[in-house]
Formats: sequence, C-alpha cells, structure tokens
Amino acid sequence: MPGRGGIAVNRGRLGGSGIVSGPVTVGTGSGSGAFLAPAGGGKIPSTFTTASTLTFQAGATYTCTARARSTQVQADKVVANEVTISGATFTFLPKISGTLPAGTVFTVISNTGADPIDGTFSNLADGATITAGGTNFQASYEGGDGNDLTLTVVP
Repeated sequence: MPGRGGIAVNRGRLGGSGIVSGPVTVGTGSGSGAFLAPAGGGKIPSTFTTASTLTFQAGATYTCTARARSTQVQADKVVANEVTISGATFTFLPKISGTLPAGTVFTVISNTGADPIDGTFSNLADGATITAGGTNFQASYEGGDGNDLTLTVVP
C-alpha cells in the first residue's frame, strides 16, 4: 500500500522500492547528510516513486546504483510528478561487466509531470560527460520522453 503523506529527509537516507503519494523533499537547503538512494546501499537497483513532487535541496545527494552487462541494464530510478533540483549532488555507482554499446540509456529520473525538471545537480550539468565504472556517460535533462534525466553511454 502506498504511503499517504509527504516525506522530508533532513538527515539520513531514504531508499527502497515503493510509492509515496505525497511530496518528497530531500535536504534542508543548508548542510549535507540527506540522501535519496533507491537501492538503499544494496546491490539490486530499485524504483522509488512519488505520485507528487520531488525536491532536492542544497546539500542533498541522489545516489544511483546500476548494474549492466552487454545490453542488459538496470539502474535505480526515481519516478516523480514534477522535479526540482536546487544545489543537490548526484552520485552514480555502476557495476559494469564488459563494454556497453554506445547509445545505451539509463533513465535515472522519470519526470511524469508536463514541465521539465527545474534545475540541475550541482555536479552534473545538462550535456556533461561523466566517467563511472570505466564508462563515459552523457547527461540529459531532456531525455526519455523529453523531461527525464538520462545517462547515455558515449565513446
């Protein structure tokens, strides 16, 4: 059964698969120590869903794990109806076996709202390339259906 109220993560880690019907806010806007980590430190990527808004405040961290081999990919995903990112950071922790083909896409935030994601992670600009697990990924805040955060394997 989905959670009915909103969640504010001021300190600590919110994780796991599940659905929250109310808004989710990660961080206080000052200070670090608030994390959203769907896999919750585990090895199996998970999907965390809020039927409402998701806000990442300054000092918050979204920790996304992924597993991939050849064309089989799984990554943590956050599904939310409108997303705001204000000074938060993004950590990507993939476990990759072999070489992934260029063009392989990981959707790490699925924004079900009509508006684009408001803001970007402070360490992950739109169009930026990051290297994780020996693989290069390009970030797009207009990925998926046009308003999701995706990481695409690039050469």
